[in-house]
Amino acid sequence: SSSSSSRSSARICLHLPIAFAVMGRDYYGILGVSSSATATEIREGYRRVAMKWHPQKNPGAKVEAEQRFRDIAEAYDILVDPLHRKCYDELGEKGLKFPSPNESREPYQYVGDPFALFATFFADANPLAAAYEQDYEGLAPSLDKKEVEKPIEVTVPCTSAELQEGSSRRVTVQRTRLGPNGKAFQESKLITMPVRPGWKAGMRVTFKGEGDHTTFAKQPGDLILIIEEKPFSSRPLGQTLVAAED
Repeated sequence: SSSSSSRSSARICLHLPIAFAVMGRDYYGILGVSSSATATEIREGYRRVAMKWHPQKNPGAKVEAEQRFRDIAEAYDILVDPLHRKCYDELGEKGLKFPSPNESREPYQYVGDPFALFATFFADANPLAAAYEQDYEGLAPSLDKKEVEKPIEVTVPCTSAELQEGSSRRVTVQRTRLGPNGKAFQESKLITMPVRPGWKAGMRVTFKGEGDHTTFAKQPGDLILIIEEKPFSSRPLGQTLVAAED
């Protein structure tokens, strides 16, 4: 029994390094939250560390800040998505990004724009920007010099009352994106846009990197939502699928 216990302990000790190797990066640690964190705690963790490591706030350590800012965005992208989080919890970073041949799921790859995420997350209350429409790409031009895809422009009709009192619009946009394998696919992207009291018709709200992305040779294009004052019932539908909801 004693020898059996020793063999069992040995097996556990031998397996531990493998388990740690498989886990890879600690995305919970990057956001400063526990592995049992709620969705609200994950959002708060992102808010805290993204503010701390925004490259604009760290001009003396720009290279480190840019890398940390990307890692923070990737950690949030994974942990805020229930399916990605479950896969990461079970298989770690390597299991998430490099599934075994007998698995049918696509490998995960972060292809988002950390500055677009930051801008969207903080909306026009962004404490680092004077205006919501600011070009966030300019905050860290060294991150990517590639040409940018053409933007998608979508008209979002709002009633006079919504513009005066404030509201929230959910806009579903058809866009082309790239999978980790480099193949383009069509998807419906749901964007939630806060409408702040006092906004005017013609205002352009830019979501950096949330438009089309057809090739890795280019950066993702922007999604530009254009405020239009019109009765809700008569909203126009163009070539881009738009569904604005209360």
